[in-house]
Amino acid sequence: MHDTSPLKFDPFEPSAQIESLLTAVASRPAACEGMRAMMQREPEFRSPLEAKLTGIALDPPGRYFADQVLDAYWSDEPRKQDALSSSSTDREVIIGSGFHAAVYAATRVLCGYQKPLVLERNERAGGTFAMTARPTFYLNSRNRAGSGGLAGDQRASLNYLPGAPIQAANVSMLEYQTNTDVAFTIRLALAQFADVVTNAKVLSVSRDGTGAEIEIEDRDPLLAGRVIDARGLGDPYNQDVANGTTVLTFPQFMQRMASMWPLRGVRRVGVVGGGDSAKCAVESFLGIAPQPFMAAAALDSVDRIDWYSDELPTTCDRWQQEIRGRYQAIGRYLRPDRLGMRRLNVLGRRARPVALPGMGLIDGRTYDLVVLCTGSRDTAIEGLDLASFDEYTIPNANVVAREHYNLPAFRVGPHARLPFTRQEREDGVADISANAVSMFRTAYKTAALAATLRAVTRE
Repeated sequence: MHDTSPLKFDPFEPSAQIESLLTAVASRPAACEGMRAMMQREPEFRSPLEAKLTGIALDPPGRYFADQVLDAYWSDEPRKQDALSSSSTDREVIIGSGFHAAVYAATRVLCGYQKPLVLERNERAGGTFAMTARPTFYLNSRNRAGSGGLAGDQRASLNYLPGAPIQAANVSMLEYQTNTDVAFTIRLALAQFADVVTNAKVLSVSRDGTGAEIEIEDRDPLLAGRVIDARGLGDPYNQDVANGTTVLTFPQFMQRMASMWPLRGVRRVGVVGGGDSAKCAVESFLGIAPQPFMAAAALDSVDRIDWYSDELPTTCDRWQQEIRGRYQAIGRYLRPDRLGMRRLNVLGRRARPVALPGMGLIDGRTYDLVVLCTGSRDTAIEGLDLASFDEYTIPNANVVAREHYNLPAFRVGPHARLPFTRQEREDGVADISANAVSMFRTAYKTAALAATLRAVTRE
């Protein structure tokens, strides 16, 4: 029988990767100023480690350099091979490197178990929030200090990552934080609590004795004792319609917004969809999203935005009544200006664009750029389809994940499509449909799974 006793782990002791990061930053004069300055406030933190990482996070040159150090470490091929070859039926493997991967890894290690191996199909670890290295969109939940909690608790931090070396509230004072603020906390948690392999596209997962065999594109098969499927929301639903130039998916558009002169030559645009991604795209076109790189109003102002959705109010008054506070600023652009012109027009219907050379076409109208924000669908991995999972309940009778009927595998986070609990309905969390996939609702479900699962064994 394999020894399953928990390991001893000091949460305030930096991992080898974090120690290497701190050394690299300290050796770079242009990057270490924030870290050294924050040590003047060390008594206000739980540990010197948290103080140092907070100083790096709050100093733009320090954070930029730290991100480069993390990317270089995770992209090192010999280190990847070592991490993959060390996996066995004793180890847990997490597919995806986003928020819930970090929550699971942190909770698991803090409970005394071995570091999981994290497989990320893209070059950059950190999931959706790390899709760009520059800030491109704001989060929905307010930036507040404190521990985690529910939406109605004004003393709770809704962007809280259980177990992380630092929290999102350490990173900025913005009312609504940017994607890169949360991405940095995710990436630090992964560096502290997991071994990460990037550019590892999982093709299939199958049974292998009491464990699982994972097939990875262009690599040898990998053995795991347990698989945690933490792939997030999946791929854009209508990505086959996009051509990557004039018709873009939301991730493609965010990549564009992180590049130089993202709105150059863009005067008339179309946005398709009515969810949070569409609202973030419209904010970018209106100039009320995070500041684009090398963009200025005199050079890069969009003249007209046609928004195709049958879910949204079409007037400013209705917008103020029906749309939650995070997106209220958009509503004022639904009013005509003093000349009777409107930059933003909500067209109450759905649309399917056609990509043409140099333009996008919707219902006979041509656009310099069209952004598709029509939701996401599961990324296909053979053996891990949703129909193979059922609700997994912990002793308090709450559903915290989905468990595979045959494999030692669990789905977590928004990817698991977890039902609202009775308490969440009573607290009003379920009143906003988007909360079905929100971090504050699902983070503690993932942490509860990690804290209650038994150790992986050979038998």
